[in-house]
Amino acid sequence: MPTTSRHQLAKESLQTLRLICEDSEAKLEFARHPAQELQPYWQSADLQVVPNESFERLDAFENHQMVIFTRHAAVVGWALFFIRDALGSYVSADNKSLVFGQIGLALRRAQAGANPDHAAPLLRAAVLAAEEILDAAALATRRHRRRRR
Repeated sequence: MPTTSRHQLAKESLQTLRLICEDSEAKLEFARHPAQELQPYWQSADLQVVPNESFERLDAFENHQMVIFTRHAAVVGWALFFIRDALGSYVSADNKSLVFGQIGLALRRAQAGANPDHAAPLLRAAVLAAEEILDAAALATRRHRRRRR
């Protein structure tokens, strides 16, 4: 029986997330990740996605944070937790700020051109950025293996 690579598993998870986010009938405003029981919004890896500017931030190092304000903070947080789980071992303590910083930049770009009434552009941007990060990590791993031979 062939084994599935961690890259393929991550890719399939992100494709599933993309399909969920593109389903116009999905009731994503009710989507919650188990981690959201303790932390309803994404506040990790130097990226915070919160509902408004008066929200109390958890991190004392606020000058190092990228903060995205959106009324869709809970559902974007759900997607970010899903992405974190999908990327798994590709995200480490050493690179998590870089990974989620790239996703944060994608969110910011999407937010600039999006209708604030809809979460879909933000979700698409986050998933696309995660897929690009995953592909870049897989390419780097392959190149590293070739050099070691």
